[in-house]
Amino acid sequence: MPFFFTILIKTTMTVTIPTYPTLKTSSKEMIDITPRTVEILKNFCTINKSIVIKPGNQIATLSINKNILAIANVEEAFDSEIAIYDLGMFINGLTLLDQPKIDTTSSTYVTITDGKGRSKTRYFYADPDIITQAPEKEIELKEYDVSFHLDAETLRQLNKAASIYALPDLCLFGDGETMNLTVTDKKNETSNNFSVNVGTTTENFCYCFRVENLKLLAGAYDVSISSKNVAKFQGNGIKYFIALEPNA
Repeated sequence: MPFFFTILIKTTMTVTIPTYPTLKTSSKEMIDITPRTVEILKNFCTINKSIVIKPGNQIATLSINKNILAIANVEEAFDSEIAIYDLGMFINGLTLLDQPKIDTTSSTYVTITDGKGRSKTRYFYADPDIITQAPEKEIELKEYDVSFHLDAETLRQLNKAASIYALPDLCLFGDGETMNLTVTDKKNETSNNFSVNVGTTTENFCYCFRVENLKLLAGAYDVSISSKNVAKFQGNGIKYFIALEPNA
């Protein structure tokens, strides 16, 4: 509501002039979106086609089946919540422009401009309640049963072998001496397979993942596996929590 004050004019006419509170201008600044963040968003789009980006410098996503959680640290400091229903379309909007910047001043849409400010597009927010979101509290894997280092080349080989042989499973086998990562079909005893040695062990075990759930960015990871049916893949500024599959 405006405030009013009254001025008395000598001609006996009273004039009432409305005065309004000073409007606060937005302090939000344009946020530069780095190529690395675009690559992270592309990766997250393979996990969940929608996303809610929270204020801060982390982006997280959770698969619809809630068996893959991914969390990445980014250079950008987002100043408000961004709910995106079609993440693929949003990414295409970012790649449409050179050196994209986003403006979240509006409460209903995000504006994307190029580095020179000549071109722009806008993308309307979705209702965050209809999107499967990462939990507010991060998973803590305090205890684990097996750990090993997975280098980038080994990850590339395993993915390539799984594609060549059309194999659905990736299993970590321990035979009391060595640990081997094997892409195989655990339901088929005569399945083709491909194995890589990733360390030594004094234990016997078998932990399996669905290859389709290993939606990892290319790179190296420190892997920790818990008997509570979850594994953590810790990379450079990014981590994934992936559910294990039954062995039988």
